[in-house]
Amino acid sequence: MAFTRTLAVGHCLPIALVTLATVSASVRADDFDGYLKTLFAEKCVRCHGGKEVNGKVNLQQVASERQLLGKPELISDIIGVVDSNDMPPEGEPQISKPDRARLLTILRRMLRTAARAQGNRKPVAIRRLNRLQYNNTLKDLFGLKRDVFPVPEKLMTRAGNYLVSKSGKMPDRVTVASHSLAPKAGLRDVRAFPKDLRASHGFDNQANQLTLSPLLLDAFLRLSVSIVKSPDFTRENVGMWDDFFAEPSGDADRELVIRQRLDRFLHRAFRGLADDVTRDRYAAYVTAKLKQGVPFTDCMKKAASAALSSPLFLYRSTTVNDQDRQFELASRLSYFLWNSCPDDELLRLAKRGELARPVTLNRTIDRMLADRKISRFLDAFPSQWMQLENLLAVTPDPKKSRYFQLDRKYPASLQMVLEPLLLFDAVFVEDRRLIELISPTFGFQSEFLKTWYTSDLTPPRVDVRRIVEEGRMNDIRRRKLQGSIKQTETERDELLQSVRSKLLAARKKDPEAAKPVDLKPYAAWEFNGDLKESVRSLELQARGKVEFQDGMVVLNRSFLISKPLPIDLKAKSLEVWCQVSDLNQRGGGVMGIQGPGDFFDTIVLGERKPRHWISGSNGFSRTDDFAGSTPETKAGEMLHLAMVYTKDGTTTLYRDGKPYGKPFRKGAATFPRDRSSVIFGLRHLPPGGNRHLAVRIDKARLYDRDLTASEVAASATGNGLYIAQKDVDAALTADQKARRNELTKSLTRYQAELKKVPPRRDPNKAQQAVNKRYEDGIRRKLRSQVFDRVPADDPRYGGVITNAAVLSMTSGPRRTHPISRGAWIIEVIFNDPPPPPPNDVPPLKEEDDGKNLTPRQRFAAHRENPSCAGCHSRLDPLGFALENFDITGRWRDKYENGQKVDASGALLRKHDFDGIVRFKSALVQEERRFAKAFVSHMLRFALARELSATDTITVDEIVEKTQQDHFKMKSVIRQVILSKDFVEGRN
Repeated sequence: MAFTRTLAVGHCLPIALVTLATVSASVRADDFDGYLKTLFAEKCVRCHGGKEVNGKVNLQQVASERQLLGKPELISDIIGVVDSNDMPPEGEPQISKPDRARLLTILRRMLRTAARAQGNRKPVAIRRLNRLQYNNTLKDLFGLKRDVFPVPEKLMTRAGNYLVSKSGKMPDRVTVASHSLAPKAGLRDVRAFPKDLRASHGFDNQANQLTLSPLLLDAFLRLSVSIVKSPDFTRENVGMWDDFFAEPSGDADRELVIRQRLDRFLHRAFRGLADDVTRDRYAAYVTAKLKQGVPFTDCMKKAASAALSSPLFLYRSTTVNDQDRQFELASRLSYFLWNSCPDDELLRLAKRGELARPVTLNRTIDRMLADRKISRFLDAFPSQWMQLENLLAVTPDPKKSRYFQLDRKYPASLQMVLEPLLLFDAVFVEDRRLIELISPTFGFQSEFLKTWYTSDLTPPRVDVRRIVEEGRMNDIRRRKLQGSIKQTETERDELLQSVRSKLLAARKKDPEAAKPVDLKPYAAWEFNGDLKESVRSLELQARGKVEFQDGMVVLNRSFLISKPLPIDLKAKSLEVWCQVSDLNQRGGGVMGIQGPGDFFDTIVLGERKPRHWISGSNGFSRTDDFAGSTPETKAGEMLHLAMVYTKDGTTTLYRDGKPYGKPFRKGAATFPRDRSSVIFGLRHLPPGGNRHLAVRIDKARLYDRDLTASEVAASATGNGLYIAQKDVDAALTADQKARRNELTKSLTRYQAELKKVPPRRDPNKAQQAVNKRYEDGIRRKLRSQVFDRVPADDPRYGGVITNAAVLSMTSGPRRTHPISRGAWIIEVIFNDPPPPPPNDVPPLKEEDDGKNLTPRQRFAAHRENPSCAGCHSRLDPLGFALENFDITGRWRDKYENGQKVDASGALLRKHDFDGIVRFKSALVQEERRFAKAFVSHMLRFALARELSATDTITVDEIVEKTQQDHFKMKSVIRQVILSKDFVEGRN
């Protein structure tokens, strides 16, 4: 029989021969000589007694029953390897089922005998508070409304209080989040001591892990001072401020108040182990500080800080005093279930000596399980049991898993870690069987996890052919509408032009009229109530409230602006007919050209005369008077103003057709096409100004050239060769009006339809847009905090084994690690961690000549090493059972090289499986084995120490008692607490 695990013979207990002789009477006389010795000789000593002793165990050296009883660790290890079918190994003579059952019965009986031989065990070593316990203790002690310092150890933060639901059922929807990568801040200016490491195969609360070096002691001293000095340590954040730190009333006996306050505080801080001498020493310290003139609140802060530095606070000590053991039990209970100090009720029961009584203890367990502070047990035990902190360091190769770290602040790991923790919460809240942690009928998943498990994580592909065909059809539609628009515009222009020509002809034949001048404006507006009507359809948009009175537009704290002009303007002319109601305002623009940014040229009215205003985007602005101009404008007077800009930079202003003042040359400004607009009613900001001009405008024209003086005069006198639109409208016959309206309506319809025709799409850009929308959706899901209860419809998923969190953290960046996954199962699910690999074993090569090999084929050569074969025979079936899941827990049937995944094997060499579904079914059949492993983990966490061989007796007793209740979660917790090891604090 070749033992594959290390059986430590050197840990034998020094049991006196007389004691062994006495207790061995409880072992049947023929158990060793008549059965075990013969069985060892037949099945074991070839590997564990010859020249080469496997596993450092030589059974030939165990020649008597007394020798075996002196080695409880050896007995426990033999029970383990035989019970798990690890021994004898494959290829060796096997033990029949009846012999195996008899062997286990004898060994368990001998282990109990060896345990009794130990007598009273030594007290448990003192335990320092770890970071989570320290933080929670101070929150409860001071009534803090926030954490003392950031606690990344807390992997899940719950919204609401569903853990203590009176219905005994988890809500179907919960809101949770993981802030471990960016934990919430604590008190300002407070720095935590370093994170405590988790013990190998254990927890971060184990006594042997929580050492106190000189540097760490100094950190604790600094920490205690920084807490009470923090700017956040105030009445608003400290619930017990008025009861401890606040200045007492003026007529109070201060020394009495100090002693009373310290008595309760130290009783809580030192967990019931503070005596009167200790209290008086702190009281004397506070009194001395008061005499030195230190304010009362500061004195009490110093006392609190000193208490936080005391070993009585930092350590959970043990005692041989029976009176104090009740307080130790109170601390064990509170730090097991609440990860914090005992509350007043626990200390009261301990002080009265009632806490250890079975009735009282059971009632206390009920109270503590129903308290909202039970969340702290669920913050610590499940995550460490499942080793989920390893998930936060997972960084899959982006080429293998693009979306895992799509959002650096919210990687997929923060979603994944919540799924198994929520399942544990549900099993606790609903008091379900432990086996439902492995094979549940439901789970809690976010929208992201549903997508992760069920979709191919590939953005939808655009239909290139459809896009091309749509573009072709849209081009045809666009050209057709453009042709209809052009034809309709031509027909309408021809209709209107015919009427305009008749009016022009009539004007030319008038013998009393002067020879008309052909003005040809680029655009003209007649403000008759229709802002969109103009010579060239340059639409105007209103900004602010625009009104119409007497056929004119009224602008008062409002303005009009055209759409961008399709032409460049350098030489230009502005012409406007307007009326100003109040010339005492400090000025405003009547008509101008708005260029890029803030650059514009404007006709200005104000201070009773027209002016010229020019402004630049660099902040330059000026208003110029025309030399020789006089302030002769009257309120209500109708003005005709024209501003002419020549190419050489000369600006000339005309009023009523005549030059107004002298021209000046300031340089010509170019207003570029598609970036310049006509504007009416621009606000003017001279010194002391910042007002709008109140103006009424009758009509206006824009010229893309500089008008001559005769052209301006002709326009002012009405002798310009230009027929206004209202004159054309008045001259239309009824049939012509109907035809014009019909053409205008058709033109409006064609233009609206043309706007709706989408432009041609680039298939590549279309795919990029789809990809972006898909990634934005993934990012949104990564930030979601909502998890829904979902049925376990797919038996491949669900439970603490087959979830993305565990499967991701047991993989490498580029490939899965079956051995890591197998080691996780054997350690977490079976509590049977393998020994570390031998130092002389070469690592498995990531790259090999046979690129088409599967991981199973690669490991086949690795297992040929005799030093590796034993462990691999245990680990490989467990790890390869999960090979259908890739590096981030997504299902696959084949490897990247096309080879089919082989997930077959045998569990404990007795349950054959062909994939993960039957593997999980086999685990369900081993419910008792899993329950025993789980109880061992929980007992280790509750006792805050490693378990010894004789602790397996306590574990077996708990398993027996909880089996009657189908291994329900709360029953397991209760029986762990009721065990002698926990109640008595035995080591």
